Formats: sequence, C-alpha cells, structure tokens
Amino acid sequence: MKNYWILLLLAFIATSCQDFAEERLTTSENTTIETRASKVGSADYYWYNGEKIHLTRSEKYVNVVTNGKLVKSSKAEVTTNSLSRNEETKYVLPFFERGEGVEPIGTSDIFYLKLKQSEDITLLEKMAAELGVQVFKEIPYTPRWYTLSILGSKFSSSIEASNYFYETGKFEDVDPAFMFDFKPSANDPDFWRQWGMNNTSHPGIDINAILAWNITRGAGVKVAVVDSPIESGHDDLDDNIHSLSYNANLMRTPSAPYVQGFYPPAFIGTENHGTHVAGIIGAEKNSSQVMGVAYESEIMRVSHYLLSSNTFSAEMASGINWAWQNEADVINCSWGDQGGQAYNQLHSTILEQAITNAMTQGRKINGTSKGSVVVFASGNYGHSNPGYIDYPGNFHPNILVVGAIGSNGSRLNTSSYGTALDVVAPGGSIWSTIPQGNTDYMSGTSMAAPHVAGIAALILSAYPNLTRQQVVNKIESTTQKVGGSYSSTSGRPNGTWNSQTGYGLVDAYVALTGTPAIVPNTPVISHELFPQPNSNQVTVVFSVDSPQSGVTYQWELNGTIMAANDPNPYIAFLSALLTARNVQPTTIRLTLRCRAVYRGSCSAWSNSIFHGVQSLTPILYTPGI
Repeated sequence: MKNYWILLLLAFIATSCQDFAEERLTTSENTTIETRASKVGSADYYWYNGEKIHLTRSEKYVNVVTNGKLVKSSKAEVTTNSLSRNEETKYVLPFFERGEGVEPIGTSDIFYLKLKQSEDITLLEKMAAELGVQVFKEIPYTPRWYTLSILGSKFSSSIEASNYFYETGKFEDVDPAFMFDFKPSANDPDFWRQWGMNNTSHPGIDINAILAWNITRGAGVKVAVVDSPIESGHDDLDDNIHSLSYNANLMRTPSAPYVQGFYPPAFIGTENHGTHVAGIIGAEKNSSQVMGVAYESEIMRVSHYLLSSNTFSAEMASGINWAWQNEADVINCSWGDQGGQAYNQLHSTILEQAITNAMTQGRKINGTSKGSVVVFASGNYGHSNPGYIDYPGNFHPNILVVGAIGSNGSRLNTSSYGTALDVVAPGGSIWSTIPQGNTDYMSGTSMAAPHVAGIAALILSAYPNLTRQQVVNKIESTTQKVGGSYSSTSGRPNGTWNSQTGYGLVDAYVALTGTPAIVPNTPVISHELFPQPNSNQVTVVFSVDSPQSGVTYQWELNGTIMAANDPNPYIAFLSALLTARNVQPTTIRLTLRCRAVYRGSCSAWSNSIFHGVQSLTPILYTPGI
C-alpha cells in the first residue's frame, strides 16, 4: 500500500500538483464516470447551486497530509524528493486563489454531501465503501448532510471527490469544504461611557436607546450569539443567560464555558470577543457596570473558538441550525472571512443553507415560520480591501449586514463597505463586558452588529408577530443619514442609500414608533450689529427667534455649511471675511441662513439675512483693505 501512495504522489508532483494519472471510477452498478483524474490538464471546478464554478490553483501553498496531520506548506518546498523520502505523506491538497491582495484558501481531505432523502444513506455508504471514502455521522442539526473523507480512497482531492459524487446525480448537493478563516470582525455606573446608547460628545450620533427603553427593553426575545465562549457568570450577564446553549466546535450541547487560561494559543487575543458582544446586546440593568441595547432579552450561547479547521463551515452551520431550531429570534454573527471579494467563486453550501434556513424557517409562531433575523458584521478590512464585505455576510441580500461608525458619525476607516452593506451602528471604542467580571473598550464592526441585533430584539419584543423582513424594513427605513450623501439606488427599497454607510445610522426609537420624537421646525432668525470701537471689526449676532427645545442649529454662510450643530446664537467677526473678499469699504456682501437639526432630520432652511448688499455708516465701520 505504501508503494501505491508513493507512486501516486510522484505522479502528482510530476504534473505540478494539477494533472493526475489517468483514472476511471466504476461502481458496482457498472456506472463509469470520468473524473478530473482522467482529464489531464483540465481546469479545476466545483459545483455550487447546480452550477459549475471554475477555480484557479494557487502556486503559493498546499496542504500536506503527513503522519495523519494536515500541514500548510509552501508549494515551492514540496518537492518530489522530499515526498518520496517521507513514506507517511499521503496527500498534497491544493489551495485556490481568491483575488489580488487576498491569501488563497485551502482544502483538506474533508468534504460534505447532502442526501436527497434520508433513506439514501444506504446508497451513500455502499458507493463510499467501493471507492474507499470514509463516511462520518450526520452533521448535528443539519439534516441529511454528512461529512466524508478521501483518506484511503482513490481520489486526489476533496474537490475531485465532491464533483464525482454530485455528477452521479444521486445526491442533492455537495460542498468541498473550503477552509475559510472566519475571524472576529472586536443607570449603571459606566453608562456614561456607552456613547453608542447616548452620545454626549456629539449629540444625536447614537442609536437613540434611552427613548426606546420607554417602550420596550427586549423582554421575551432570545438572541443567539454565535461567537467565542461567553462568561455566563459575569455579574452583568448572568441573569440574562438562556438555559440552552451549544458548542459548535464539538457540535453538541452545552456551550463551551469561558475558563481563563484553558484555550489554544491561537485563541489568545479573541478570548474576550464573545463576552463583549453579548454585553452590547443584553447586559443587565443592575447598577453594576454597563447596560445592553435589549437589557431584558435572553442570550443563547453558541460557542466557537473561531479558529480555522477542515470542518469549520460545518461547525458554524451546525451552530446556526441549532440556534434557529431552538427558537432563537435573532442570530448575531460578528465574524467573517476577511477577503470578501472572492466569494463570487468560493462558497460553502452547507453554511449558506444554514443561514438561509434560519431566515426562512426560524421563529415559528402558531406553526408559521416568521424567520429569524440574521445579523452579520461587515468586516474590518475597509482600509486594505475597500469595497467588499466579509463572507458569508455578503452572500444573500436578506442578511442584515452592519458597518461601524465612530462617535463623530464618520465611518470607521477599517469598516468594510460595499454593495452588500445595509446599515451602520456604533463601533469605535465601545464599552462592554469582558471575562472575569470586567469591562473594557473594543472597536470594530463586531461591536456594531450587536447594536443592531439588540434593536431587532426590541422590535420583536414590542411586535412579536412581525416577519423577519418586516423587522429589517423597520430598521433600514428609519435610519439617520450620517457620513455622506445618499441617493435612490436600484434594489434598495427602504430609502436613500450609499455604499459607505448603507441606509445610515440605526435609530431604535424611530424603528419602534415610525416617527422621530421631535420634528424640527423651520427657524426664523434675526440679527444685531455691534461695531467695535476704534476697530475695523463689527460683530453680528444672529439668533433664532423662539428656539425649539431638543434641536440644534446648523448655519450656512455664503453657501458653505459651517461646522455642524453650531450653537445658537451664531457670532461672526466680519473684517477678515471682507478683507479676504476685497470688498469695498462700507459694503458687506453675505448670505446667512440656518436650519434646525434633530438626529439627522433637518427642517427647511430659514429666511436669509444680508442677502445682496448692506451698507453701513463709515463712521461706525471702516474695514481695512
């Protein structure tokens, strides 16, 4: 047997890890099918949603199965001589390109297969035995999907094997198990730190949580947090932790606990992530530390260490399937593979079906599926991979994809953006729970997504019979337009939109009520002149007659909008303006007007003052030229 594997590997290397010795596979039913192994030089491809998707092999890496372990290796280092000397090397498995500037993605011995019906397991086991393919148990909470391995078979890769089984026409679907690298996208005493709830530095640039809490606080809603292990005993979380939980790594209940120091080395640095996300959604109002957006909702823990493996997609799919099958109303996923532009060609069918099932079959009310609200972070590669959203958040338009802004209303530089972006939420320096009973700041779209998941929980608490789409419509159509200009966009029915901030900043109160708490009125303004003695300056004080409570005022001078939300009254020293414009003495040319602003909603502009030419007495005002 060892000699067979050495010959196979020598043939593999001789064809530059692309072409294989001629091979035909024949089943006991006398069905002979040509595989890639019989087509020397044929292009790589795989099957996705019934379509053949072509692939480009990477010349940078391969995965080598040696001594029973899968090891990522430089392709240049994997030579015929080194392989022939190592009799324990069984397979050299390909990586595939994902686009310029993005690391290629690997494959392993694993692939997934979905039966057409449960009874077909007998057929699968028979064919697999004839071909030397191993069949493992059905993936938990993922009906009719099985994990298979090519180790010991005639196949040279999971791509080849999955194509073979699919092309028999006897099975519903396959997934070659690309090795995606899903990563985290990062009245209580510390409430003042939570600018995302109530922004005192930049009033109105927040999710308007305080007013929303007068209506609901999320009671009766279950939010699944698919993330790293959550410290369920945290003082700000323990009363809001649901009794049901799931360990996606092991694909069984209960969730992995947070235990300080008991994690793989690669996990260090993300160990706080799940607890922080959970706190943003559902930290208790208990006069301890912080408060969550939906602080009376329940958190369902779906733990995963977020470390890449050859069964990563199946593990995440199992976790999401468990969540909706156990009645999660909202599912928050603050993670993704951060190379999103390549996913027009690289997909995980098993993971995508889990997400789709959650959105279509979740939240059953009186036997009718209303759909779970699935929220994904957009990703943190906006600075280096502009214009693309992380996978799998970008694969389906019904996923609610969330980008991040800072406390000034601008998109975080790192926040990924593009055509799949739906809304933005606070994501810069967000204060929330971390393990060992502590709190700390974290930043990123990982922090923005749970703000939106929390708002979805508030909406479902107030309106439990809404469908998933109705919840999403409320969130998207009631946003505050921050960070740029917006326009009508095809395929975006819920208002004006742009690629950097989506529909805009989410507003919990308006999403619940449909109307803002304050409608800004068009102001009426007046002015007074105050010439400065022995000076070429004159001070003009502009003021709003009968200012409206709760709004701020934005001013426009000679067609240029001044710093947003300048206080009323507005004071101008005009000599510098006159000098800069070379205006003749005794003459002032300017136009000034203002409008009222409340949480991004603006009134009409006021009347204009000093429109045209206004003459002043030279004795009182003599500007220097």
